[in-house]
Amino acid sequence: MYRLIWNYVNRLNIKRRYKQNLFLGICTVLFALVGVLLWFTAGDDMLGNSVKWMICFIGFPSVILGFLCGVFALFKIDE
Repeated sequence: MYRLIWNYVNRLNIKRRYKQNLFLGICTVLFALVGVLLWFTAGDDMLGNSVKWMICFIGFPSVILGFLCGVFALFKIDE
């Protein structure tokens, strides 16, 4: 999936630094949306309407899978 996002961003006519920033931003937002979907499907029913749990469901995937894995993917993809 990271390769698919990178291929889309790489086709844009912008500087390399901005491509990397855009890639990380897209990955982070995409995984935050995945966290929102998880929250609305499973977390809301099991844990109630707790804002703390909602932030955990959204924040952990966006930071760990979106940002950190996106940085590692940039090291591997953009050589």
